[in-house]
Amino acid sequence: MGYFVTDRVGLIIALFNTATFITLVYAFLRAVEERSRLLHALDKFYGPFLAPLRRILPAWRLDIATIIFAAVLQAAAFFIKRSRL
Repeated sequence: MGYFVTDRVGLIIALFNTATFITLVYAFLRAVEERSRLLHALDKFYGPFLAPLRRILPAWRLDIATIIFAAVLQAAAFFIKRSRL
């Protein structure tokens, strides 16, 4: 498998990887800078996905729900890639 997206599965994996990167940027912004416009834009998108996890997990300075969400995205990408082989 190369670095280029050549089929639907590769596109899905690329989307999962991009979503993971943006999720980690969101987690960094939540930990460091609370008045960022980018943070507010990302919070509008990721907030509904992360709300159930945030209700369950304790509130710390580092948003654990975001890290778990990024791990789930990477696990999904991994299993999609493995099922294709």
